[in-house]
Amino acid sequence: MNDAAPDYDVAVIGGGFVGSMAAIMLRKRGLRVAVLEARAAGQAPKTVVGEALTEGTSVFLHHEIGLGEWLREHAFRKFGFDFVTQPRDQPAPRDLDGCHELLLSLTPLERLPSAFPRLIPTYHVHRPPLDAEIARRAQAAGADYMHGATVRHIELGQLDHRVDYEAAGEARSLACKWVLDVSGRRRVLGKQLGITRPVDDLQTAAIWARFTNLRTDGEFWQTFRGIDRRKHTIHFSGPGFWFWWIHIDANTTSVGVSFDKAQHQPDIKAEDRGFAEMVAKFPALGEALAGATPTEPFNYYAKLPYESEHWVSEAGYALIGDAVSFVDALYSIGIEMACRQLMAAVPLIEAACAGAQPCAKTIAQLNQDHQYTQESVRLLNRFKYTHAWHQPHILMQTALYDLAEIAELYHLQAAKHWTRRNLDRHYRLQWGTAARRDALVRFMDTAIADAQHDAGTGELLGKALLPGRLIYAVTFPLWHLPKARPYFFIITRAWGYMERMAQRFRLWPDFLTLMAGRRRREHRVLERATEL
Repeated sequence: MNDAAPDYDVAVIGGGFVGSMAAIMLRKRGLRVAVLEARAAGQAPKTVVGEALTEGTSVFLHHEIGLGEWLREHAFRKFGFDFVTQPRDQPAPRDLDGCHELLLSLTPLERLPSAFPRLIPTYHVHRPPLDAEIARRAQAAGADYMHGATVRHIELGQLDHRVDYEAAGEARSLACKWVLDVSGRRRVLGKQLGITRPVDDLQTAAIWARFTNLRTDGEFWQTFRGIDRRKHTIHFSGPGFWFWWIHIDANTTSVGVSFDKAQHQPDIKAEDRGFAEMVAKFPALGEALAGATPTEPFNYYAKLPYESEHWVSEAGYALIGDAVSFVDALYSIGIEMACRQLMAAVPLIEAACAGAQPCAKTIAQLNQDHQYTQESVRLLNRFKYTHAWHQPHILMQTALYDLAEIAELYHLQAAKHWTRRNLDRHYRLQWGTAARRDALVRFMDTAIADAQHDAGTGELLGKALLPGRLIYAVTFPLWHLPKARPYFFIITRAWGYMERMAQRFRLWPDFLTLMAGRRRREHRVLERATEL
């Protein structure tokens, strides 16, 4: 296409969180990078979702971006997940202790100095300062940021491309060898190529905002063993919907809802886009939000899920993160997927810019992995909206099973283990093989048999996985022997099967209920009974 040498090795479309991370990685490898960012210079970063950083994102930010110390100083350390589900056979309670609850928390390990530092830290983050910090580092590393640049067209060749864009009212262009589309839901290149498509079998939408002036009374937020729910990503769920609650700092909490539009039709034309109407479906959440003030206009996505035919090409382009696909905010896996994609794509880009031809077999395998991932995540979320969010026995089994995905990341925790060989083995896309997809589907399908266990009983499930001194003592070798720590987290998947056994067989020990103890409401009931 171009006889002259290209202006840049890589053009990155989008200078947000993921685009700036890509720029840092590429500059570390000596490549010439242009970042085309639609926002004007000095314009505040857009406030977006994606405020819960997983273990997979955390190890990436620590090893690749060097952000570990910044996160420790500026982010809120989180300790797991809390799932709170309304009972089906009684009036919706106005307090959280009147709901079914599964708490997956590493909080007890805080008190064990020989265990706590061995965990991969995870965080809740305020995205604007985080995004600004990563962009600052990318520019300091030598990436050329072109602010106020609106990409109009990308003329693709074979490792020889021209990006046409508009800036300051002028038509401009640049030549490059590779194009990385990290434009998020705008999907600049995917739409141009016609390779993105909606997910028709999952009709979901989302409404969200950040809030301040939330209630701070500790008693309201206490759950099993006196643990503060706010130290976790909280999921409030009911038929066809789930809310996230992400405590960012003392003044800011992100709250949003994803819902199945076939089951819920809030008034999206209202000033709050129907948010209060959805909150009314979960009165205990309304109590948590009593007196809270939104810090921004409510955001609304009318159609959440979409996917793409492929994400990387031998021609020299790749679609990263939300630019290639999105299904749901559950588990915040969108950012982690982008991190995993970058770790796969950047070595290909580096080799191609040095003159090597991209390996067709490698490209095909990466695209196949992504197809399995897209399918697995779509099936997982369709299952949650159809069967799990309102049926606590199913939700608890599958939540325990899902979270065992973090086990592999402990093979990568130490800097010396962040190697190409280990990354190829342990940092591939989640559920990115047929075997892992099929295992996930089998577990979900067999969980359906337990759907009605809570119906008509009036019994509240209160369960918690709280590894403390006893579990640490029993699993001591897994914490301290080389390469053994991942197996501690593989046990999480075993807890999913054990929970299923406890639900089906009365004589099977219900360890999670024993581990949870009683919640505040149950203590009050016992106290009243004692008084009588």
